[in-house]
Amino acid sequence: MSDVADQASAPEKYSLFAKSRSTRNRISTLEPNLQRINDRFARFLRGALLQHLRRAVTIIPTGIELVEHRELLERLPSPIHLTLFNMKPLRGTVVLMVDASLVGAIVESRFGGNGRFPINIANREFTPFELKSMRRVVDTTLEQFTSAWEPVGRFEIETLRHETNPQFAGFATAEDLIMVSGFDIAIDHGNGRLETYIPVAGVEPLQDQMTSGIVAEVVDHDLRWSERLKASVAQADITLNAELGKIEISVGDLIALRPGNVFEMDRPETIVVEAGGAPLFRGKWGRHGSKIGILVEERLPLTPDELTVRISGGGKDD
Repeated sequence: MSDVADQASAPEKYSLFAKSRSTRNRISTLEPNLQRINDRFARFLRGALLQHLRRAVTIIPTGIELVEHRELLERLPSPIHLTLFNMKPLRGTVVLMVDASLVGAIVESRFGGNGRFPINIANREFTPFELKSMRRVVDTTLEQFTSAWEPVGRFEIETLRHETNPQFAGFATAEDLIMVSGFDIAIDHGNGRLETYIPVAGVEPLQDQMTSGIVAEVVDHDLRWSERLKASVAQADITLNAELGKIEISVGDLIALRPGNVFEMDRPETIVVEAGGAPLFRGKWGRHGSKIGILVEERLPLTPDELTVRISGGGKDD
């Protein structure tokens, strides 16, 4: 009986790390969809920065990791540009981090630089001018961040404050796990790093939405990129051909032709303008100044067969 009593009264074993391991396992199941969201964010942000900075921009997502809040703050350098904000209805505070080298590249590119001669910001505070220049870029970045999360739900951004010293940027308890998403960004010759910090406790309530496959099923439409592609295509060069006349002669007459011979031909009433063999316009020919010109009177629609041939790059059979 004593043995049974001893077993019944023995204290239950409790692992202080069991909760941490459980959380990490749950986040690992969400990682594919989280990575898709980060890819969306990288594409959206690249389009926004292209439009804002008018410079070549490359953004590469570098993965997701879980870090304790204490460890995260210890590894952040100073100075650094941190934006603390709420992402309602998520609980907790989310942080956007832009390192000093990326701040320098952004500020320089906004005022005509290309990063060939990088500005040394290390070991000094950001100037009021640099901080003011970053505000609009941060606002644009947060807009793209919420757009990237739209497949999961509608979120409202509320900016709380900006910090440049990690010691004053505490946004969770020391042991809380933080989901860190990193992005390497290059702007012309300048480069740097951007990261987002989301408390795991804030993401866990979205587990059902994120595991339902909704993120994978959403088709992304980057309107900025499509408009830029449309503008680039509109500026591409194309060769137009117009046949001003046509005559028929025998092979013997062709062989007998010599310099100085004159062709007699009728001037057609209308001229068809082609591109790549596809008829595009019909008009009348004449002169414009000292050059022969064509007055366009009608735009010709492409037939389905002609459109198929142009897209495939082939030609019609004789």
